[in-house]
Parts: sequence; C-alpha cells; structure tokens
Amino acid sequence: MKRNDILLIAGILLTALLAAAVYHLVYSKDGTIVQVAVDGTVTNSFPLDTDTSYTIKTTDGGINILEIKNHCAQITEANCPDKLCVHQKAISHEGENLICLPHKVAVTITGEPKKATLDGVAQ
Repeated sequence: MKRNDILLIAGILLTALLAAAVYHLVYSKDGTIVQVAVDGTVTNSFPLDTDTSYTIKTTDGGINILEIKNHCAQITEANCPDKLCVHQKAISHEGENLICLPHKVAVTITGEPKKATLDGVAQ
C-alpha cells in the first residue's frame, strides 16, 4: 500500500465516523416509555423517568431483573446461562433494546404513544 492509499482509506473512515456522529446528534431522541416483551408479547410498560425495579418472569422459569434508574434501563441480574443481557449497556434513547435470547425477553425504549388523527373524512 502506498501513502495515497492510506490517506484515501483514512479519509473514508473519517467521513463515515463524522456522518454517524452527526446522525446520532440530530436524530437521537430520548425515550419516555420502557416496554417489556416476553416471547413477542408486550407484558408491561414503565415510564423511564420513574426509578423502579421489576422482575421479569418467563414461562420456562427464567428470571431477569430490570432496573430503571436515572432515565436509563438496564438488566442487572438474570439466571440465563450466558448472562449477555446483564453485560449490555444501559439504554435511554428511542429504538434501543436489551435482549435476553434464552428467556425470549426484549426490553425496548419508545416515545410517547401517538394520538390517532383523522387524515380525511368520507361523506
């Protein structure tokens, strides 16, 4: 590889990193609702601005402990074999997820529910 090849690759990487940072700053919204789904079915919802702890129990005996603190949600304990869900970072923005595959648990951050509006009326 020559010097110009390295400069080209560095320029492309820098541009991609800058674009990702701008996208994150412009389009990232703080979430307001934490939804808990077990096996694809939403079982509970919690406000993100209220500190609480919730034990998620699954039909196969799985237990995950969800803690909401300081406008962030995180799984702090689980009895799954790999405990990957416990090592995920805390989430607080719309669209972020915490997943526990062995227990089929998904914790998702969403925004305020949108009110239904009419887009037209037929007579």
